[in-house]
Amino acid sequence: MKKLSILFVSVLTLGLAVTSCSSDKDDSSASIEGKWEITHMGAVIGTEEVLQPYTNEGGCANDIVEFKADNKFVDTYAEYSDSKCNTFTEEGTFTKDGNTLTKKYIGESEKYEIAELSGSKLKLKMTYSEGGISVSAVVVYKKI
Repeated sequence: MKKLSILFVSVLTLGLAVTSCSSDKDDSSASIEGKWEITHMGAVIGTEEVLQPYTNEGGCANDIVEFKADNKFVDTYAEYSDSKCNTFTEEGTFTKDGNTLTKKYIGESEKYEIAELSGSKLKLKMTYSEGGISVSAVVVYKKI
C-alpha cells in the first residue's frame, strides 16, 4: 500500500509539472513595455482571422511602436513618396487596463483589445464601424 501511495504521488507530481510548463498564448507576466515591429495585419471575417505579412511600400522600414515605462509611447512609421522613404513619429500616452489598451494622441484616442501578449508577440484588435458595418482590424507585432 505504501508503494502504491508513493507511485500515486509521483504520478500526480509529474502530471502537475508537465501541465504547469505548457505554453499559453497570454503570459500574464509579459510586459507591453519595449519596442514592437508590425509583422502582420488583417481583419476578422466572420469568425476567422485573416492575416497577411506586413511589408511597407518602397522597401521602407516596417512601422514600430515603443511603449515606455512612464506610460508614453512613440509610433514610428515610414511613407514612400517622391522615390524615397520619409520617416515620421507621433507621440502620446497609453493606459493598459486588463486586456484593453488605449493610446491617446493629441486630440484623439484609439482603443484596442489585447488579444495576445507574450515576451515576443503582441496582437491587437480594434473594432470600429464604417458605413454601418462593424469591422475588426488585427495587427500583430514582434518585440525587437
